[in-house]
Amino acid sequence: MSQHRGAAPHTVEPARAALDDAAPLPVEVHRVLPEQWRAHRELRLDMLEADPDAFWADLAEVRSRTEAQWREEIAGPRIHLQARAGETVLGGIALLPEGYTPEHPIPEDRSNIVSLWVRPAARGRGISTLLLRSVAELALSIGRPELSLDVDDTNSSARAVYERLGFRATGQREPREGRDSAWIEYVLGAEELLRG
Repeated sequence: MSQHRGAAPHTVEPARAALDDAAPLPVEVHRVLPEQWRAHRELRLDMLEADPDAFWADLAEVRSRTEAQWREEIAGPRIHLQARAGETVLGGIALLPEGYTPEHPIPEDRSNIVSLWVRPAARGRGISTLLLRSVAELALSIGRPELSLDVDDTNSSARAVYERLGFRATGQREPREGRDSAWIEYVLGAEELLRG
C-alpha cells in the first residue's frame, strides 16, 4: 500500500477514474493524511447516507463535525486507508488498534477493522478484498496480527465478503439499540487473510 511505511502500492484490475470515465487507472490503497480531510469527510458522509444501518456512526453527528475534528479523527487512533483510482476515492477502511471505547477493551494482539465501504459504482472489482488485505498488512506491521470486526446480522452481502475471505463468526452477538438486528463478531488472523 503506498503512503504507508514505504511499501509499494497495491493494485487490482483497472477501474475507471470517475467510475464512468474512459481512462482506466490502477487502484491503489493509501493511508489518509490529515490534509486529506475533505476527501475523508466526503467518503464518510457518502457511506452513511448510502448505508446508514451498516455503521455505528450517526449521520447527523458526522455532518456537524468541524475541520479540526476531521483532522483529529484522521490523526488517530484509527488508521484510515482509502482505495483510489487517480484522485477518485473508490472506498475506505480503518484499523483501530484498541477497543471501540475504554469499556470495550481488546487483547493486545488484536485490531478492530471498522468502516469498510466501497462506492456502489465501484463494487464487484475486488476493492473490498484489496482494502482488507491492506489493513491486514498494516495490522502485522504494528504487531497486532489478529483481526476482528463487527457486522450487522442483516447485512448479508458484507457477511458473504468476510466469510469468503475466511473470517469466522465467534458466536458473540450484541443487540443493536433501537433495531431488530445485532452486531456479529468475526475474526481472522492477518497472515491467514494475506495467504487466502
